[in-house]
Amino acid sequence: MAMVETALARARSHERKGEAAQAKALCRDVLTRYPRNARARALLARLPEAAPSQDLLEKLVAAHKAGHSMLVAEQVARLLPIYPDSYVLWQIHGGVLLELGAFAQAEESLARAAKLRPDLAEARVNHSVSLRATGRGAEAEAQVRAALDLDPTNAGAMMELASVLADRGDLPGAAVLCQAVIDKTPKVATAQNILGVAAYEEGRFAEAQAHYEQAVNIAPQFAEAHRNLSAIKPWPREDSQLDQMIALYDDPAVAPMDRTRLCFGLFDAYDTLGDRDRAWAYLEEGNALRKALMGYDISQDQALFRRLAELDAAPLEPSEPGAVTPIFILGMPRSGTTLTEQIISAHGQVTGAGELSLLADMARGFLEGAPVTEAGLQALRRGYLEGLAAHSDGARYVTDKMPHNFCFLPLICAALPEARIVHVVRDAPSVCWSNLKQYFTASSLGYCYDLEDVVTYHGMYRDWTARCEADWPGRVRRLEYGDLTADPGGVTRALIVDLGLDWDAACLSPQDNARVVHTASAGQVRRPVYRAETEAWVAYAPRVEEAFARLRVDS
Repeated sequence: MAMVETALARARSHERKGEAAQAKALCRDVLTRYPRNARARALLARLPEAAPSQDLLEKLVAAHKAGHSMLVAEQVARLLPIYPDSYVLWQIHGGVLLELGAFAQAEESLARAAKLRPDLAEARVNHSVSLRATGRGAEAEAQVRAALDLDPTNAGAMMELASVLADRGDLPGAAVLCQAVIDKTPKVATAQNILGVAAYEEGRFAEAQAHYEQAVNIAPQFAEAHRNLSAIKPWPREDSQLDQMIALYDDPAVAPMDRTRLCFGLFDAYDTLGDRDRAWAYLEEGNALRKALMGYDISQDQALFRRLAELDAAPLEPSEPGAVTPIFILGMPRSGTTLTEQIISAHGQVTGAGELSLLADMARGFLEGAPVTEAGLQALRRGYLEGLAAHSDGARYVTDKMPHNFCFLPLICAALPEARIVHVVRDAPSVCWSNLKQYFTASSLGYCYDLEDVVTYHGMYRDWTARCEADWPGRVRRLEYGDLTADPGGVTRALIVDLGLDWDAACLSPQDNARVVHTASAGQVRRPVYRAETEAWVAYAPRVEEAFARLRVDS
């Protein structure tokens, strides 16, 4: 602690000389290592800050509230070179950029704010929000836990930690935090929304709807809760919630991300009510906004498939089996992979691990240009099997149903010869339509938000998987979703036999599988298997049939 005492003594000396910048730098160094050091926090708080006038800050806040987010972002960007150490300006800049969907730039600004005031829980919480938005969940958790170290009862920090846990699939943990916040402060809309998501993914639909309704009653402007509620409601008629969503949509101050969510909520409402013209208009706008906010272009995935075609993986020599045997369930999103996992993981020898990023993380080096060598494949094998074993709960077989693992079929076949691979195939128009109308919380499915893009992507997926299945004959077990839903008993029995498992009658009742489901199909898999709806898109045929005519139907 002698170094801390020396640093604080030097900071006080700089303060006496009027050298605030030097004093602040020393205080921040101390607080970076010891965030709760009371003397460093007190000294930093009393040091003068070079900042714009309070009148100018109030004008910026007012302009932001009036919906002029882009203008505020531009004005603050001009002020920051003049006031580079203004914590408030960096916070405003980061917050506005978050609303505009510029997540990477927002994270940079909010990281700067947190560095300027490492003693403030608020700074850490806001930085965590931006880290989550950029997909850096582990870093977000570190920031929000640091905030709770500073202020253990901070409700905002508790709710941000709940959001971090929910994002990574720990909804029970998130629900505990939400309930703790509600016990102290009942009217917290975010807590009600997360509790609704937790109930929905566990199949408690009436409870989920009640939580979403409480969320929008507490905060009528809460677009995400409106979207969640709209997607789960039966919509027998137009009601006050529809009026609320329309009023929010018409408000020019609504942030682009929230406008996107409202568009999808309004699509769900009008689609269920049978007003296809209004539904399509909102869906088209919502998709365009989502695509723009993600900065997506189909050329990104075209480049990915070109790189995949360059992968040349030779099979490894037989080796000792791992502690677990993977069962990969892959295919286009919304093709039936979730139902398939529910069926297989109902088996007493199988644990369902859900959508794991494990393989994609380990294969990233190959996609970035690293050669596919024997040593590289051995490293992938060891790392993947060790990571998968952590999800096994003692079972011999573990499912990994990340749909886009189809990208890595050559690596799976070469490095994991014992793996079972199930490729779920759904008729092309239905799967494309199902993706086009779905709001995915993940930020990695940019092709889903444009009619032409989803058709183009499906063609690339179909060509790639056909090539892989030809190159590795007998390794990939195709499962036709339409056949599964038409004859669930017969197709399920054949599937279990092909996987090399003994028969387990529980596989015939996937709706009774109690595992939590974190995908967009969470509601569907809580019902007994029913015949696939293959023509939902026909109601929108005038808008989609020209593009769909270019699809090569798979089944």
